Amino acid sequence: RAVTPDGLAGSIYGTKTVVLKVLSDSTAVTTGDGKMTFVVPVELGGMDLISVGAHVFTVSSSGTPTIQIRNATQAADMLSTRITIDVSETDSATAAVAAVIDTANDDVATADVLNVDVDVAGTGTLGLEVRLGFRTP
Repeated sequence: RAVTPDGLAGSIYGTKTVVLKVLSDSTAVTTGDGKMTFVVPVELGGMDLISVGAHVFTVSSSGTPTIQIRNATQAADMLSTRITIDVSETDSATAAVAAVIDTANDDVATADVLNVDVDVAGTGTLGLEVRLGFRTP
């Protein structure tokens, strides 16, 4: 049996994941735009953002760390509901409110500049890692 690349496009095997180490494990999370910039490589050009997640290495004792992914090239936020990490949790996978990708702004082109914006830092939060999953539409 043979499987074509198009046959894999809608599967997990067609997904490319990028993990961005935004802040080291011992660096305090603070609010601000452009905490990290990622330039879309040719391998991801033409793909759609299909999944997002975030992880901190020391939990927030108060306040919900909140992260937006912004396509600076297209001047558009890519999430209609931002990534959140609940108080006393380390990962967005267990968040009470899941992130939602804005399907009108989920596409990326080669050399697009994506920014990680921190809208809420939380109290005592250290380290930040962001996961972005891309797939051909």
